[in-house]
Amino acid sequence: MRRQIITIIAAGLLAAGCSGESGNDKPEPKATAEATAQAAAETRSAAPALSKEWETKLDDAGDKGGEGVCTEVGSEACVKHLTQLTEVVYDVEAAITEAGADTLYPRSMKHIDEVEAASTAFVEAECKGSTDNALGDSACAGYAATLLLGPATLSMTMTTDELSAR
Repeated sequence: MRRQIITIIAAGLLAAGCSGESGNDKPEPKATAEATAQAAAETRSAAPALSKEWETKLDDAGDKGGEGVCTEVGSEACVKHLTQLTEVVYDVEAAITEAGADTLYPRSMKHIDEVEAASTAFVEAECKGSTDNALGDSACAGYAATLLLGPATLSMTMTTDELSAR
C-alpha cells in the first residue's frame, strides 16, 4: 500500500511538471522584493503633486463668496457662489484625469463624485430661487453644505492621497 501511495504521488508530480531540477532560471524572492520596492519608489517619485498646484486655487474659491453669502441657500448670490465652487472642483478632476493620476487620488476622486452628486441633487430639488431654504435642516441646505465645503475638503483629501502614496 505504501508503495502505491508513493507511486501515485510521484506520478502526480511528474504530471504536474515538477522535476528535480534546481530551478535556477527563476528569480530569487529577495531580488524580486528589491525590484518591486525600487519600482514603487520610482512610481512615488514620478507621481504628480497636484495638491501644491491646486491648494491655493481651492482655498481662494472658498473665500470669494463673502461672509453670509449662503444664509439663504436659494438666493442668487449663494447659487452663483456654489456654482463657482463646483466648477473649481471639476477643474481639479480634469487635472487629475489629464495627469493620468486617477488611481493616485482615490479619496479625492470619491470626494469629487460626492460634490457632483450634491450639485445634481441641488438642481433636481429646485433649490435655486426657493424662499424656504434658509441654511438649516432642509435637504437643499445639506446639498449646499457639501458644495460649500467641497473645495476645502478636496484640498485636504488630495494631500492625504499624496501622503498615502509615499
